[in-house]
Amino acid sequence: MTGGTGFVGSHTVEHLLQLGFRVRCVVRPERRNLGWLEGLPTENVYAHLHDAISLQEIVGGIDFLFHIAGVTKAKRSKEFFEGNVHATRTLLEAAAKQRTLKKFCLVSSLAAVGPSNDGTPLDESAPCRPITEYGRSKLQAEETALSFANQVPMTIIRPPAVYGPRDRDILELFRTAKWGFRPVLGPKDKTLSLIHVTDLARALVSATISDKTGGKIYFAADDRPYTYSELYDELSSIVGHSVVALPIPDSILYGLAAGVELVSRAGPRPAVLSIDKARDLIQRHWVCSGARLRKEVGFSTNIEIKAGLRSTYDWYETRGWLKLKSMFGYHD
Repeated sequence: MTGGTGFVGSHTVEHLLQLGFRVRCVVRPERRNLGWLEGLPTENVYAHLHDAISLQEIVGGIDFLFHIAGVTKAKRSKEFFEGNVHATRTLLEAAAKQRTLKKFCLVSSLAAVGPSNDGTPLDESAPCRPITEYGRSKLQAEETALSFANQVPMTIIRPPAVYGPRDRDILELFRTAKWGFRPVLGPKDKTLSLIHVTDLARALVSATISDKTGGKIYFAADDRPYTYSELYDELSSIVGHSVVALPIPDSILYGLAAGVELVSRAGPRPAVLSIDKARDLIQRHWVCSGARLRKEVGFSTNIEIKAGLRSTYDWYETRGWLKLKSMFGYHD
């Protein structure tokens, strides 16, 4: 597995271990610790995803290969394609030389397809029209993977927004609710699809070990989309006080994004808010349908939104992640 030290990867590792699998994780050599893998009975091997020779040895003798690692934030466009496309190709070139691999699972994203124009949840037949460099790199990673379909059994999973303990990307939604306001970015009637990370981990494993999913692409999402108002109403109930709407005009959002992105160029980390991210945030509908995965694999989500938001909020609170910090930063 790649990406095992991260948010989705670590939950997937835990699910595999619960099912009795032995898990081998590829870890970047420069990491100072094992992150969320610390204390888990995994076999950890250190290598870069561009190191073809090392990867050939690492993928030898495994049954299922989960490629979860990826670049979601970058200072320059080429970093998305190096991390999401080139790394996928190198890993597949190594996998293609193995005879034992039963299935390769690529974790893609709804961003590879783009938003829904009219609010109808997108299915797997929808044309791909990504609107960000991240989305374009994930689509190209899918195309790269499918070019190996005759050599490597595979499936591709596209999650929408993923939330749950350990997540940093939707953290601000929880943080702003705690501090009593709701940023309104883009249209007021925005909708989005979600999936709790433990459900996504189950979806990845279910699709990968199934004999019905070879060469296919699936969305994995809750049964229905949610409105932002609905989510903030639920969060308001959780935090115990009302949440005031704070409209932010597109021009201000883009100006702020440009400034944050410019400042980040001089620092060690990519911008949490970028012009591409602003473009993502103002879209009206990021929605998809998980019906195909339910029909062909029998997978359905278990975590109801109210319980999922509550447990995630409690986890953030316990870890101190909801302390008042910069809206566009986070701490460990």
